[in-house]
Amino acid sequence: MMNVTRDSPRFNFLRLMVRNLKSHQCRAVAVIIAFTLIAATLFSAQYLDSGAAEGLDHGTAWLHADLMVVPDRSLSEGENSLLTGAPAMFFFNDTDSRNISRILGVANASPEILVATLSGQPCCSDFVQIIAIDPANDFSMIPRPGNNGSTTLGKDDIIIGSLINGSVGSDLWFYGHTFHITGKLRPTGMRGIDYAAFIRIEDAYTMADGSGQKAAQPLEIPRGKVSMVLVQLDPGADPQSVGSLIQEQIPGTRILTPNILSTIVSRHLSGITLILEEIAVAVAVLSLVVLGVISIMLERQMKREVTLLGALGATKSFILRLILAESFSASVIGSVVGICAAAVILVSFQDFIAVSLQIPLSIPPPLTLMFAVGSTLILTLVISGITSLYPTIRIVRSGAYENIRDAEKKR
Repeated sequence: MMNVTRDSPRFNFLRLMVRNLKSHQCRAVAVIIAFTLIAATLFSAQYLDSGAAEGLDHGTAWLHADLMVVPDRSLSEGENSLLTGAPAMFFFNDTDSRNISRILGVANASPEILVATLSGQPCCSDFVQIIAIDPANDFSMIPRPGNNGSTTLGKDDIIIGSLINGSVGSDLWFYGHTFHITGKLRPTGMRGIDYAAFIRIEDAYTMADGSGQKAAQPLEIPRGKVSMVLVQLDPGADPQSVGSLIQEQIPGTRILTPNILSTIVSRHLSGITLILEEIAVAVAVLSLVVLGVISIMLERQMKREVTLLGALGATKSFILRLILAESFSASVIGSVVGICAAAVILVSFQDFIAVSLQIPLSIPPPLTLMFAVGSTLILTLVISGITSLYPTIRIVRSGAYENIRDAEKKR
């Protein structure tokens, strides 16, 4: 417990502040609720922005691709498949994909076939994106810390993303075909990887050939077609220039890059972050009005308390600090509650939020979270100071406060 200054030796500052919070419960509760909402919205906006960037960085780093080539007519499907894991099936000529590797500036090209599964699979509550790769040309499936099992694909082997139920050594069935799980990838935050399953292109053809007899719905994968080509560039090659060359030499294709995906994510996020920021501003403005009304209602009681403290020897600076501390403490409590509540909701419903907003989403690193918490607390304290101005000014200008100041002059 901290004693007050020598000007007010008979008072305990902390005890008086707690007593005032209890006696002004209506105002304290209003402040706590207001700042819970303000802090929750401000923190959520920062969390989503940094979490989306983190998920996108992890996902694109996992791909090891500088460019992704997709059919022109299927650009949006390719974007959604990568960012949200929305299953897609589209194709263009394999001949074109082989020609990509011959273009100046291209170091490696890895073709992929996208296969959307049927719903109701034992492993998953929704459709799953199967990605068939050519192990001889693939450069994404490399050993990484956090992966479970192997990253090498053999006949009828399957490697699953972190969000798919299943363990290494067990089996999965797609279109009536049995696959043996040999590896499970670590989480990346990008559902196009975390909610995907990887097989060989040869096994995809075998699965499709047998689906007419084994599956509820036959699967058709045209020979000589691929869905997407991942491209690694030569050192020093310019992605934009090489992308333009690919589009010139392979008509009917479009290019996706990490920067393009980042722009798409920013576009998807801009609406919700703007709404969250507008909510924070609206709550702050509303709290000014509500707290002003409550302060007027409590004004007589507060004047009596100021008069009593003055009669007992409290200085005007002590009373001013007490009034401000009461307001700031309630706002800090509300801010902490808001940040904690927002964090719990964002982590608990991370997958739902990612699907709803069509963004990759990962828990931001500790330093980023600390910055988000710190900046939120600073902003809420600034807002708290602004909202405290009106009631504080009314008390300072009141007769009770002036009497204390006059009494100090006579001492």
